[in-house]
Amino acid sequence: MNSIRVSLILAACLGVVGFLSIHAAENTPAPAGPEGVEWRLVALNGKAPAVVAGGRGAPTIQFDGGKKTASGFSGVNRFFGGYEREGEKLKFGALAGTEMAGEPKAMETERAFHSALESATAWRIADGALELLKDGKVVARFSAKPAVAK
Repeated sequence: MNSIRVSLILAACLGVVGFLSIHAAENTPAPAGPEGVEWRLVALNGKAPAVVAGGRGAPTIQFDGGKKTASGFSGVNRFFGGYEREGEKLKFGALAGTEMAGEPKAMETERAFHSALESATAWRIADGALELLKDGKVVARFSAKPAVAK
């Protein structure tokens, strides 16, 4: 009898947590622009980026609207540089970064990532995702990276 009672209490608790998680996700507004969010790359030229086992994960980018700088992780190295944004137009300046070597697939992803950033001419938020475009075609798609609990 006690195990049934414990199971019922546990099920009720899990239901409440699930409801609160869904409710919180529904009430989180989509970002209005690229600034102020850490973005994780989910597609590069229409394909999921190659992430090397034991690596540091997918490339990321953050935009600092006050300083007009972008920075992040490009697959192997950290990068940073300036950008200009006017409405939906976007242009990156020269990007600099660390110069570590990595696994060939990770280096390939990094080169393609930098190429996509350099070629981007516009941005948009679609379904909560940041998309960088060149001539109307999505060259990179990012999801908002969840905040790390402190």
